[in-house]
Amino acid sequence: IEKPWHAVLTKLLQATVFILLYIFVGNCFTPDIIIDEKHMNLNWIQWLFILYAVMAFQRVPYYVAWTLADAIFNLSGFGFRGYDSNGQPQWDLVSNVKPWKVETALNFKETLEAWNCCTMYWLRRVAYDRAPKGYRTLSTYLLSAIWHGFFLGYYVTFLTGALFTVSARTVRRCLRWRFQRNQFLRRFYDLLTLIMTKIALSYAAYPFVMMHLGPGLYFYSRLYFCLHIIASLALFVLPRILPPQSKLMESKNDCSVKKLS
Repeated sequence: IEKPWHAVLTKLLQATVFILLYIFVGNCFTPDIIIDEKHMNLNWIQWLFILYAVMAFQRVPYYVAWTLADAIFNLSGFGFRGYDSNGQPQWDLVSNVKPWKVETALNFKETLEAWNCCTMYWLRRVAYDRAPKGYRTLSTYLLSAIWHGFFLGYYVTFLTGALFTVSARTVRRCLRWRFQRNQFLRRFYDLLTLIMTKIALSYAAYPFVMMHLGPGLYFYSRLYFCLHIIASLALFVLPRILPPQSKLMESKNDCSVKKLS
């Protein structure tokens, strides 16, 4: 079996960087500053940047714990998954987080696949694959909320996450194919979804990090539940205005058949 030294040292270095980052900068980005008047009165671009920075730093302790645990596991000789296409050893069989993929994910699905990976695998097998088709996403998020505990902020976040996940799928079906004509449009679409994913993730996760219901609802009320409204419109209205490619093709085929008949 391949020696794990390179993987172990790489992960220990990553964990060290995350620790130092959190120690020296983390206190500047605590979640309570998001809803104080000083920051709420900033212009929306500045406020969104601070919101993203604050929520990003809430993920750093998880990166430390999971990366360090993965390094220790590899040092024990576990976690080898074989070799990649370039012949390089892969020590990520039980890696629980992929920080770079989390921070650069283009949608909620990619984010969740790179975050708390082993638990996500369990949730998929226990909830998603077993639930009725129309309730899979909601069932998975509700089980995840119960698994985390009984703070009401968790339930606000996971119900919001379920709404965002379903609406993101709808947006992808309705819009993505319209941006595939050339490389510029594809890159523009990717950049747009990257930014929107980070904003939506930060918005959805705020009640989770505050845990209690009051701060989360106050945060949403100050923003007039804007992303909840946008997600609902994307889910129910967008397909009628900009139908998915499959629906559009079906409509064109029906028109052609009627003309021929």
